[in-house]
Amino acid sequence: MRHIIFLSFLIGLGSVYAQPSDSARKAKMEAMKKVRRDLFVQKLSLSEDQAQKFFPIMNEFEQKQRELKKPFRDKWGGKKPEDLTDAEAETYLNDAHKMREDELKLAKTYGDKLKPIIGAKKVLMLKRVQREVQMEMVRKFREMRGKGDPGGPGGPGGRGGRGAHRPGGKHGPSPPPPDDY
Repeated sequence: MRHIIFLSFLIGLGSVYAQPSDSARKAKMEAMKKVRRDLFVQKLSLSEDQAQKFFPIMNEFEQKQRELKKPFRDKWGGKKPEDLTDAEAETYLNDAHKMREDELKLAKTYGDKLKPIIGAKKVLMLKRVQREVQMEMVRKFREMRGKGDPGGPGGPGGRGGRGAHRPGGKHGPSPPPPDDY
């Protein structure tokens, strides 16, 4: 009986140490937010004044983008194009076009809000910079998790990364993004 209690204690103790605390998780999130902010400031050459005005608008824009894409992902995520009927494919295309039109309106609205702050040239650069920042954030996140080794789980030769589990996996390949049809 004492052995079972001791073993249960060790297992419980191990699980406490295996999971990062909320404060450690929050610290990592804050570090990632700072890296993101620094990348935008650097890549767009923002002054401190510009950055203070830019980030509330940019954060709101990115939140609206996520909200805009969520219904499409909820409806079509995990469905393979080859499994769709012609009627479903037609609906998919219509939904994709509608989402792209809404994205364009949103980009115009927020581009107009950002132009007086950062200028038209930097607004034009924004889409590319967003992609670069996202790629850099993924790289930094993998480094923080210890998966940045080439050949390791998150590296080029490893099993990790986007879509590595899908071929032949439980859910199959994801549908192509709307602009790839």
